[in-house]
Amino acid sequence: MALTLISQKEFNHIARTDMTAEEAYRYLCEEAEVITFAERLGKYIKSDSDKNALVGRLCEYMPGLSKNSAARKVRGWLNGKYEPSDRETCFQICFALDMDLAEAEKFTAVCFDSGFHYRNPGELVYAFAFKTHMGYKEATELFESLPLPPKTKGGETVYTETLYGEFLEVETVDEFKAFYMRNLDKLGVLHNTAYEYFTDFMEVLTEPDVNLKDFTKAEEDRFSIEKTVESYLRMNMPGDLKSDRLTYIQKAVKRYWPSATSVKNMMCRREDVKRKVLVLLYLITEGIIENAPYEFIFEEGLTEEEIFKEHYNRLNCILSECGFALLEPRNPFDWVVLYTLKMNNNEVMAEEMQRIINEIFGIGTDGETDPKNL
Repeated sequence: MALTLISQKEFNHIARTDMTAEEAYRYLCEEAEVITFAERLGKYIKSDSDKNALVGRLCEYMPGLSKNSAARKVRGWLNGKYEPSDRETCFQICFALDMDLAEAEKFTAVCFDSGFHYRNPGELVYAFAFKTHMGYKEATELFESLPLPPKTKGGETVYTETLYGEFLEVETVDEFKAFYMRNLDKLGVLHNTAYEYFTDFMEVLTEPDVNLKDFTKAEEDRFSIEKTVESYLRMNMPGDLKSDRLTYIQKAVKRYWPSATSVKNMMCRREDVKRKVLVLLYLITEGIIENAPYEFIFEEGLTEEEIFKEHYNRLNCILSECGFALLEPRNPFDWVVLYTLKMNNNEVMAEEMQRIINEIFGIGTDGETDPKNL
């Protein structure tokens, strides 16, 4: 997917400008044209009439939601006070605003880092509904008329892109029902491709017999999940900060930051692999995994900018395969990631990432957060 003009401008600035972590954070706060959920929603809400229509439909979709509560919710979204906390609410907004499939896919990716998961039964139904301009009530009724996939499954692993190709050919409700039933045992709520990349990356870290530019020291004992998260993934990220004290950039960077518990749950498949975790694992390992869809060794003679763009393309390749949103330079977390990829030419990626995290959250050399920076 091509970048917009503004996104391309931000990408070019990162690619062609050398910045320290302090300079990068100052630019991100003062000059970068980051995009917010409020800005995305505001593109569809041009008048009080549009706002009232959204409020009315949300009340229709959510039994028990009063008009005042819905209006307060919409005002909070539009003024940037908060964002939807779950995907269902995001889908309801998309239905209320009469989005088509492409618009809903993009809107959902902005909110939750991924568009539709076409193996997820509910999201598959919603995708068909947006594709055929079906309303929210019709979509929920269609979903309720269909059986859920079996909880225990055998056989080979099924990937989302396999189903997506067949989904594109479906046009009518009868065709969709037949497609759904034909693939019932292939449906599920977890991303299989993301899980495979996740386990490959984790294997590098939990068995640190690979020297990643001296960042990983060889050890005989296998790392526990707790030690892996503490050693690599935490990166000094403060754990107990109240969200009302954080700036938009701090919230965007901190959101979904992995803990030992969440990583354990992902490993045991009690929780889906998050996009942020996969991106962080790429940075920490610098993309060095056994089954990568690219060659490890860069061609000789590449410029620093060309190496940066190669990392950008590699990471986007992985995100695309997993059904996650591609890197967006106007997303604060993705901007930080791109800055870190650029600094790979001079620094270990994970160490540079930690430096800019320290700047964003005002963390000193003692590892403590300065309250003045929050």
